Amino acid sequence: MTDAPEGIRRSGPPQAFQKVREGVYHVQVPLSATPSADWRRLFYELQSDAPADFPPRAIEITGPLLRFRSDPDSVAAKIALIDRWIARANQKEAALAARTEEGRRRRQELAREQAELAELNARWAHL
Repeated sequence: MTDAPEGIRRSGPPQAFQKVREGVYHVQVPLSATPSADWRRLFYELQSDAPADFPPRAIEITGPLLRFRSDPDSVAAKIALIDRWIARANQKEAALAARTEEGRRRRQELAREQAELAELNARWAHL
């Protein structure tokens, strides 16, 4: 068994949460965890296949959510791009982290933090 993290992944379908104007909506996509600053940097910088009308910087990363504007017909194509971009950021982060002891320590610290957060959330679930 390995202690390597699975990385960030999309944990649910896209959801429209606000109408911007006729035919354009704010859409959010839940993630499995809040990405680190390094992961966010990789997500934004690694994308060579970004179309001009949907660059990675058009996506806002807020906590465990990705948010962007879209017309309904473009959401499926944008989600496909986002899934590829997430996978690339995960691969690059894993490769970089595996090279150093600092990366291993950071993964362990993140796992402890995630366990601590899960414990707190479980305690607060019935409030």
